[in-house]
Amino acid sequence: MPTRILIVEDERITAEDLCDTLAELGYSVTAAVANGADAIAHAERDRPDLALMDIHIPGELDGTAAALVLRQRFNIPVIYLTAHVDDATVARAKQAGPLGYVTKPFQASSLHASIEIALERHRQERKAVERDGVLASTLQAVSAGVLSAVVSLDVSGRITLFNRSAEIWTGWSARDAVDQAIGGIVRLVARATEEPLTPWERALSDGVLQELPADAMLISPQGERRPVSGSAAPVRGHTGAVAGAVLVFRNAEHPDQPANVTSAAPGRHDGIDLGNFKIIAASPAMKQVLGFARRVAQSEVSTILLEGESGTGKDVLAQFLHFYGRRREGPFVTLNCAAIPETLLESELFGYEKGAFTDARMPKAGILEIAHGGTIFLDEIGEMPLPVQAKLLRVLEEQVFRRLGGLRDIQVDVRVVAATNRKLADAIEEGRFRLDLYYRLNVIQIVLPALRDRKEDILPLTEHFIRIYNERFKRDIQGITHGAAATLVSHGWPGNVRELRNVVERAMILEESERIQSTSLQLNPGRAGDVTPAAAAEVEPAFQASLEQTEKNLVARALEKAGGNQTRAAVLLGISRDTLRYRMKKFNLR
Repeated sequence: MPTRILIVEDERITAEDLCDTLAELGYSVTAAVANGADAIAHAERDRPDLALMDIHIPGELDGTAAALVLRQRFNIPVIYLTAHVDDATVARAKQAGPLGYVTKPFQASSLHASIEIALERHRQERKAVERDGVLASTLQAVSAGVLSAVVSLDVSGRITLFNRSAEIWTGWSARDAVDQAIGGIVRLVARATEEPLTPWERALSDGVLQELPADAMLISPQGERRPVSGSAAPVRGHTGAVAGAVLVFRNAEHPDQPANVTSAAPGRHDGIDLGNFKIIAASPAMKQVLGFARRVAQSEVSTILLEGESGTGKDVLAQFLHFYGRRREGPFVTLNCAAIPETLLESELFGYEKGAFTDARMPKAGILEIAHGGTIFLDEIGEMPLPVQAKLLRVLEEQVFRRLGGLRDIQVDVRVVAATNRKLADAIEEGRFRLDLYYRLNVIQIVLPALRDRKEDILPLTEHFIRIYNERFKRDIQGITHGAAATLVSHGWPGNVRELRNVVERAMILEESERIQSTSLQLNPGRAGDVTPAAAAEVEPAFQASLEQTEKNLVARALEKAGGNQTRAAVLLGISRDTLRYRMKKFNLR
């Protein structure tokens, strides 16, 4: 994309010559204006990459004053155009921090050189400012224990990623640490026994998440000891085999949760509240996942991949990662890649400029822009079309993109959390998903366990859903009977938490006593017990038959509860009156 230049020159002939020369040199002229006020107004509407500013221009603002506004308000680099200046003007001109001077009459070669030098200096200035800002905030956050250190390993245990927090914690630079065996860089011991701790070894060998013990100490190269808490988690490649691991740790003495997060009520240990939602973690498996996710959230890792069966709560965990981290004050934006037609997905993600396509009458920001400073959750990432995958890869690598029909790069600062309910290996083998995008997303991998593998969460989840639907349906259900609890715990839950929520919602509509009975659960006996998805598939014909009977029973009980009032029964079932009448006719109900 050509560099876009604003010309501020009151001599018409000089301005026209500049326009022609810049076009010949391959630049794009956004406008040629004659005074400082017009220059500022134009910069507000269409910001250029650089301004050529005549020092002596008419109006209340001369060239030096206008240049100062462009630099301070818009950070636009300025090159002065001048034929003659006195010492006082030069002194004032320096206040705007110009990046060059071009003397009239100008030559194309000297103008070209001045522009390129100014652009390069401006790029270096921006990088320095960003680097200083990141360094200052990182040092402050790490010293306070807020940011987590992140160390990624390959399958042999050699370091592949060493973030800034890890540098500060360990005393090693990333340049020296990368490609080294982690045992020689990260020294962890148990405080009481001085026994070396190597949690990454089991993560690599057995593919299981490992927590550091409560008395873990990190030893710096100078012998300094500091208490740390952390986890080592396996990272699986697209084939499902362990391809590496990631170690995440932080100050054990720092408060373990931000101010917006509250733990469960006194006497309860079944979850964490984050304002408008709650995540349940009563089982050891889920507590371990949340412990790892908490440390990841408080790191500056920009890409996270969530895996797990459908209905396990990947969307809730994505919100947890956002609200538990430093980006919690920024926006959280969700995009389901499977729910939007392929033709619209690109414009939803990247936005578009006016005239980009037939109906693009006004420019529109995409969710990448909307999520700037926060988190974007890409659900069902495996359904994203290949052309959009290529553009997303650029965003992940460079944090820049262009709108559809746009010519300018837009810089964004977002954390991308992607989720998939199936292994992406088949899609990669079939050429439907890019391998390079998979590995760029798979910096940190969090796998959510199926509900059948975290049975301790079933009853706390049930109580949680009862509280939600009591408020929504204006009910006062006190809980569930022992028989209903036993039924829920013994069920296989192939639909995971989503299925449990739907079962509770249906029972809340049908139940007439103060506690949910087993008969109100409407669970299919064919799927009770520890049923795997494969086993569930084998009983599909019986499931289809019982589903029709379940539907008939639901309609009949809703009509009975509503005293035969079809409108009320439709409300109880969450369907329209016409749909209810169709079901009544289908099942021969009166």
